Amino acid sequence: MTRWLIAAIIGLMIAALHYGRSLGLSPNGEARRRDGGRAGLRLVAAALRAIAAATVAAMFVGAPAGPARAARPLVALDVSASWTRGDGAAARWARVRDAARRSADGDSLLLFGDSTRMASAPPARPTDHHSTLAPLLDLVRDEPRGLVLVTDGELTEAGPLPAGTRLTVVPAPPATDIAVVALSAPGRVAPGDTVSLSATVRAGNGAISGATVRVAFAGSSPVRFSVGPFGAFAEQEVSARLIAPLRSGDALLQVSAAAAGDAESRNDTLGSIVEISRVPSAVLVSSSPDPDARAALEALAGALTVPPRGYYLVAPGAWRDATTLRAVSAADVRAAAAAAPLLVLHGDSLILGPPAQLARSALVLMVPGDIDDAEWRAAPSGASPLARSLGGIAWDSIPPIEVAPVAPRGDWVALEGRSPGLASRAFITGSDIGGRRRLLVAASGLWRWRARGGPARDAFDALWGAIADWTTSVAVDLRPALPSRRSLREGDPIGWTRTGVDSVVALTLRRTDAATRDTTSRALSLRFTGDSRTTTTASLPPGRYTAFMRGGSASFVVNAATELLPARAVALSVASGSARSGVPAAPLRDQWWAYLLAVAALCGEWIIRRRSGLR
Repeated sequence: MTRWLIAAIIGLMIAALHYGRSLGLSPNGEARRRDGGRAGLRLVAAALRAIAAATVAAMFVGAPAGPARAARPLVALDVSASWTRGDGAAARWARVRDAARRSADGDSLLLFGDSTRMASAPPARPTDHHSTLAPLLDLVRDEPRGLVLVTDGELTEAGPLPAGTRLTVVPAPPATDIAVVALSAPGRVAPGDTVSLSATVRAGNGAISGATVRVAFAGSSPVRFSVGPFGAFAEQEVSARLIAPLRSGDALLQVSAAAAGDAESRNDTLGSIVEISRVPSAVLVSSSPDPDARAALEALAGALTVPPRGYYLVAPGAWRDATTLRAVSAADVRAAAAAAPLLVLHGDSLILGPPAQLARSALVLMVPGDIDDAEWRAAPSGASPLARSLGGIAWDSIPPIEVAPVAPRGDWVALEGRSPGLASRAFITGSDIGGRRRLLVAASGLWRWRARGGPARDAFDALWGAIADWTTSVAVDLRPALPSRRSLREGDPIGWTRTGVDSVVALTLRRTDAATRDTTSRALSLRFTGDSRTTTTASLPPGRYTAFMRGGSASFVVNAATELLPARAVALSVASGSARSGVPAAPLRDQWWAYLLAVAALCGEWIIRRRSGLR
């Protein structure tokens, strides 16, 4: 309205400027006598000039071509698979679908879940694996129409809805449902090891008097637990210990729950792949166990995804497992050290033979330092592969150490010891010889960093984390790529981690149906861009998958979608304010008839001016 008022004022001013004198008005407001007949024609000409000028001015200032028109609201329908959970889901979805169809017309229906998209009609069955609301809110934020939101309330996130939104929540009716929602288990163990795991079991929106949880490796006898009772959406954590299969390879570990009257069976089981291998991620062998050896083993356990193994020589010829303190033979220690991707030798480096011949790949030698009167403190030394991880450490606050009397040699120096009045002395050096990485730690007393806590402990963990990253960054696995996760949910992209140097990895992906034992295979190419070590491929249906590639194979499990797990409805609120009034009309400048009106008014004015005696 304001823009049209401005345009009208401009039109009247232009008409008055051109016709003021001819209509009997002098510039100073004095009236003049004019012929009455011609004055009427000139008044019409002035009106036409005002119309033409106002029309042009309205187009220039962006005035609308008409009043805002009322518009049907956008109808947003949640099409996530959570609608399909439980008995009576089909009938409930049919009612929701019909209601959404009646509320929407044409392009006014939005579907949201995995994505937000326009649709002409609701789908026959909701299949989206997520309930993401944020993209929908971003899309309708600037829409001039109101919003009608229809959902079951089980959304990924909550948030204020636009003002005037009509919210319709259709919750699932109370039903008996028990589901396994989480599973935590080690990714790799040795054959016959004891596997400690924990699983979380959740009830649906109905109370359950009790349930049975079953835990087992595929093909092995299960371990059963009784859990409960459960209130609505109550959870309980279950811990179990299993003996790993004696064979090597990928083993399927499954946790399942069962309760009387369970209305949804697709969420009862959760599986993961545990790699059974005799080769640990790292092995630490100490001929003189001390706090430095124990602290290094603990730090490696935190830095590596697969726990390392440690072996201590407690007496001549008497070896012990560092974790269980069980007696092991020297032959077993030598075999574990030779097979380890990362070997750490503490103390006598020749206890098992020449290290260069023993180590399969990466090697770290820990040489004890000497106790003397000097106080040596660690400090970084120039550029090294470890420098980035050690940056930002306040070295002045780190406890002193004892360095070896002879500085180790290497291609680079990571840390050196400094003492007042004495020349600095390198104590951590590294080198890369023929693709095998070697690192020497010639100092004692680093365990004090971890024992001190605070910044000193952070420095110790950062040091051994950097050592683990650098020494194990050279691939020792013959497989060029591995699944980033061994347990996923339907709808999640499949992540892959490059373990070699190939930028394109060809593999065959085989799916095994647990119920029918049928297998289907398809070829797949993984492409890693530049220096990136990760890539993703499209999500897959539930099942166990094995990727066959050059150098071996690797398995992972796709479990039922998160949408099939029982979940509470999130709290949604509508922002304060009134709903949008409607859709504004298009700008006048976009209407063809506006240009025709301006031209017609100017032509009519010209004709009347000639008849009234004006030029």
